[in-house]
Amino acid sequence: MDKSVFLKPIDTNIYKAYFRDPFIKPVEIRNEDDLKDLASYLKSEGKNEVAKELTQQWVNLHKNHFKINYKGKFLNLGTRTIIMGILNVTPDSFSDGGIFYKKIDEAVYRVSQMLDEGADIIDIGGESTRPGSTPVPVEEELDRVIPVIKAVRKELGNNFFISIDTYKSAVAKAALDEGADIVNDISGLSFDPNMADIISKYDCPVVINHIKGHPENMQKGEIYYEDVVEEIVDFLNNQINFGKKHGIRDDRFIIDPGIGFGKKVEHNVEIIKRLKEFKILGLPVLIGISRKSFIGVILKNLLDYNQIPEPRERLFGGLGATAIAVLNGAHIIRTHDVKETKEFLTMIDTIRGYRLV
Repeated sequence: MDKSVFLKPIDTNIYKAYFRDPFIKPVEIRNEDDLKDLASYLKSEGKNEVAKELTQQWVNLHKNHFKINYKGKFLNLGTRTIIMGILNVTPDSFSDGGIFYKKIDEAVYRVSQMLDEGADIIDIGGESTRPGSTPVPVEEELDRVIPVIKAVRKELGNNFFISIDTYKSAVAKAALDEGADIVNDISGLSFDPNMADIISKYDCPVVINHIKGHPENMQKGEIYYEDVVEEIVDFLNNQINFGKKHGIRDDRFIIDPGIGFGKKVEHNVEIIKRLKEFKILGLPVLIGISRKSFIGVILKNLLDYNQIPEPRERLFGGLGATAIAVLNGAHIIRTHDVKETKEFLTMIDTIRGYRLV
């Protein structure tokens, strides 16, 4: 069910409530007294559920700290920005395909390196979901990821988080059995009807990512949103409710707006600029900006480059976008470049958390 009200931050400590009901005009809210007055009015008009939803969104917008926990491991979100390091064990990922494909020792070494550089979560994926990619059979994906997860746990231990980047329930189950802690589902539980039941059974954290279409077609044809953020919020909200109906607990959800998954360049920019609006869902926000094509397109067009920079040449542009995302509420940054991102985020977290005396 789509939300009946959107409470949007429009300036420092100023919010505006927008309603689905066309007969209710947008209302500006500056403090709790304004909120209470609006909620009372809505109740007097018989709109108790709308008033309840509005009040919950106000609470959610002011919530900054979260905790991820699984099998005795904990991550506190909100004090510093968490880093998810990417390990693709595929032959064809857009940035690093083939580097660790069927190379278990090299994959384990790269995980060790990312942990030393400051990664909190290692995200292991066995199927490329770049634009235009085609699905990989379940057995092939299992053959790619399971030996790596086994080797990583054997060689490096169990005191860090591993996420499995998959939308297939069979792969998620096998990965969780071998030591994964989080399921990172690019489809947000929408591609595999059994995924929600697996998450519920294992009671593990799950990343609900937004995607429009499927990887093979998501960047083809006309990509249209009437309001990109509202449509994504509705999708995430619906998928979270779907997961809850299957027994997934509230504190297991992490949301990802899905940069590059069925979006134009301007959609990606707008999502990052309006990232604070996703806080109305009351959940930690993960975002994956690293090396994505919209960075290269912007750099080429605005700096008059002869060609779009290759993925590995997009680090500084990606860090610029990451800074805005973090200042607008991102809790977890998914990245290929852990060392550089860790240093960058350390400075951002230190300065924004500094208290003048």
